[in-house]
Amino acid sequence: MKNYLGMAKALDELMLELLEKGIQIPSYITDDLKSGRSLAGILSRQSCEGDTSAKTMSILEKVEMNLLSLAESTGGRDNAEKWQQKIDSALNSDDGDCCSAPLPSAPASRYNSGVPRGEYWIRFMESELSPYSHELEGLFDSFGLKALPQDDGYLVIYGNKDNVTSFLKDIRDKERLRRSAEAPGT
Repeated sequence: MKNYLGMAKALDELMLELLEKGIQIPSYITDDLKSGRSLAGILSRQSCEGDTSAKTMSILEKVEMNLLSLAESTGGRDNAEKWQQKIDSALNSDDGDCCSAPLPSAPASRYNSGVPRGEYWIRFMESELSPYSHELEGLFDSFGLKALPQDDGYLVIYGNKDNVTSFLKDIRDKERLRRSAEAPGT
């Protein structure tokens, strides 16, 4: 079995080396590498059979071809061959065989909103809501929402998803009216 995650990691390392040398990587290459890495992650959690495996290999080979071409044009043929061997070695290694790789643990949340679990929430810069500061408490009450001020100048508004959505629509309508009233010629 092929280790697509290993191959994607080796391609990541090559791309980082090229970026450190000041080489511009076209966005379609980075996008393809992200897609290939995502598909490789899916394969590591599922069976290796079918279209996903072929699609993953196709995408990663395309990225490999483009990155090796850039590596050769900037570092010479020896550099490109060194990377080719490293990528082949990663692809054929048993370290992360796509069918036997352990399932990765869920990533830790990067943002702790302070909102009770299961509540829907959204963050606003307090300054964005300043035109409505005199009526915010009433709006929160009327929609059954709560607000939590944050240290970074944001306000976390939370509650039932439908209520948060209705609140956002109401604020959007108020903002539209305020802008049309301020627009010249009206």
